[in-house]
Order: sequence, then structure tokens, then C-alpha cells
Amino acid sequence: MKKLPLILISVISSAVFAQKKADTTLMNTDSVKIDTLINKNEISKKRKKVEVDTLRYTEEFKRDRVKFQFGLRGGVSFGRYQVKEIKDVVRVTSSGLPQFPIVRDNFLNNAQSALGYLGGVFVRMTRGSFYFQPEAVYSQKSGKFDILQTNGSLFKRVNGTINAVDIPLTFGLRFRQARIFAGPVASFPMNFNQEIEDALKVYTVKNFKDDLLTRPKFGINAGIGFEFKHFFIEGRYEGLFVNMIDYEIGPTNNPVRFQMAPSQFQISIGLVK
Repeated sequence: MKKLPLILISVISSAVFAQKKADTTLMNTDSVKIDTLINKNEISKKRKKVEVDTLRYTEEFKRDRVKFQFGLRGGVSFGRYQVKEIKDVVRVTSSGLPQFPIVRDNFLNNAQSALGYLGGVFVRMTRGSFYFQPEAVYSQKSGKFDILQTNGSLFKRVNGTINAVDIPLTFGLRFRQARIFAGPVASFPMNFNQEIEDALKVYTVKNFKDDLLTRPKFGINAGIGFEFKHFFIEGRYEGLFVNMIDYEIGPTNNPVRFQMAPSQFQISIGLVK
């Protein structure tokens, strides 16, 4: 009987110790689970961040839908005139007859470029890395050509400008911030400056403007651009397949054709949104 209390105390002590050990083990397990969950959440957040960045690039360059944007651009151009060189062009009087004594001149190219300007608007349709961009641009096509007398002295150096509305249709390929593009362009001449008109009036009495300004001219443009969010800068070349001016000059009984085609290199900046 004396041993019974001792046995009860021993059993109760063992039970209490086992309970405390179980509680301690449970607390350690819960702590491990919480730490593991925190680590998993951090990893998940990192993965989500990577996925979001990847999706931004995917949405920009691998989208399946068409994205529409609008923009405007303006800048300067460095233009040249390609003139068909002709010799012995006879000057005429106000009646259209040759001057007496007869004076003959030569039309020659001038390699110098002339400064012009441009400005317009566009719509851009983008799908993936490809885009299509129709534009409407008011452009001043500048250039020079020389008229020499038969003795070799300079009669006139014509600094010409042709104002036109251009409709370029560009097809482009984008890669990150850069893009390349090319396409056809239709140019509708609106007016010429006084220097061109005065230079040709010496050789014809016809009003060539009314005839020339009714016909669009077709050519090609191509270039490269770089974009920084909504801002961009680009350079492009534009040339025509046909002559902007193709007209008979000289006396009616002995006319010659004066032909001139402008080309220009454009540098422009703009906004797209």
C-alpha cells in the first residue's frame, strides 16, 4: 500500500511530461509550416513578377489582335532634283516665237541638296511585330538645277520648291525599340515656287501649272525609326518612279521635253499614342 502513491505519482509525472513533449513538437511543426508558407509566398511573388514582365513583351510583340494607334510627325528634308539634261533649248518671246537673235541654253543637274520641311498625321495598325501605317503628309520638295548659256556661263541657278500632299503607305517590321519600313507613296503636287515658273517661262508661253497639278505622281519610300514610349525619331528616303514635271518647252515648231523628278531624305520626329 505504501508503494501505491509512489506509482500514481510516477504515472502522473510521465503523462504530464509526455503532454509537454507533444505540445513542443506541435509548436515546432507549426513554425516549420509557417516558415515554409512564407518562403513559398516569396517564390510565388517572384515568379509572378517574372511572368508579368514576360507577358508585357508577349502582349507587345506576339498579340493576336490588331492594335490601332494615331500619331503625327514633322521635320525637315534634304532634297535634290534629277533633271534630264538637254541642250540647245531656244528662248521664246511672249508670242511663242524664237527670240532674235536666237539664244540657246543648256539644262544641267545640280548636285547640291536644298532644305525643305514636312508635317502630317498617320494611323498605325499593329499586329505582333508587323504594322501597316497610312499617312497624309504636307511636304515641300526642294532642289536645284542650272541653266547655262552655250558659252558655258551661268544663266540661272534655279532654287525650286514643289509643295505637295504625299500619301505614303508603309509596311513595317518592329523589333523592340527599332523598326524598319517601306512602301509606295502617291504625291499630289499643289504648287511650284516662283523661281521654277519664271525659269520655264523663258522657254514657253503655256500655263504648265494647270496641266501638271492635276496628276498624282507615284514612288516609293523606305526608312528606319526608333521609338521611346510615345516619342519617335526616324529617317526615310522618298523617290518618285516618274517625273514631277514632264513638259514641252521651246518654240512650237521645235520643242524639247523638260523632265524633272525630285527625291529627298527626310528626318522627322513625332508622337504616337
